Amino acid sequence: MLNYIIKYLKYILTLRYIKLLSYLSAKYLQQSRQESHKYRYTYYYGFQIIYGAINKFILLVTLGFLFNILPQILLVTISFVSLRVWSGGLHFNSYTKCAYISLLSFTIVGLLAKYIYLNQIITAIIFLLIYLIIFKWVPVEHPNRPLTNNEKLKFKTIALLILTILYIINLLTDNIIIKNSIVYGVILSGIITIPIISNLDKNNNN
Repeated sequence: MLNYIIKYLKYILTLRYIKLLSYLSAKYLQQSRQESHKYRYTYYYGFQIIYGAINKFILLVTLGFLFNILPQILLVTISFVSLRVWSGGLHFNSYTKCAYISLLSFTIVGLLAKYIYLNQIITAIIFLLIYLIIFKWVPVEHPNRPLTNNEKLKFKTIALLILTILYIINLLTDNIIIKNSIVYGVILSGIITIPIISNLDKNNNN
């Protein structure tokens, strides 16, 4: 009995149910559309992304309630993701590692956003540093998705534009939660593009 409980807990904690759900959904879609077996793998990776994102969002909201930082953790995530899409950064070689480190990072940054206020002078310095980081290192290419020179220029330009928009929002709002959460989300998105951080998992795989 104890072995079954341990096995079940291990299954849950390693988030293997995401792979199972993705496989079952991909198999059902491929068979219902009467397509060749090769499409199942395409659907599988697509469902992994969808179910993985839903799973992380549910866990993120749960942590937000537990630590009473739901507004901060959601706003940090929004500002982070809006930059991350175009700037790139650290990637992990497994969904489980990515999920747990992401959840830990967002929880810590959400707590910082709640309890440590950054004034406008510090905020301006932080945004300036992130501008420099974007000019220097963005975009960070995904190992499986190399970019052309035109794409790199496009991604860098959009990242700079989004950073500018976030700074303007920070300046215009009087809401401390919004101001602080934006800054901490921007900090996190900038940190993961610095080479010593963005290459961490790559170095672990060598």
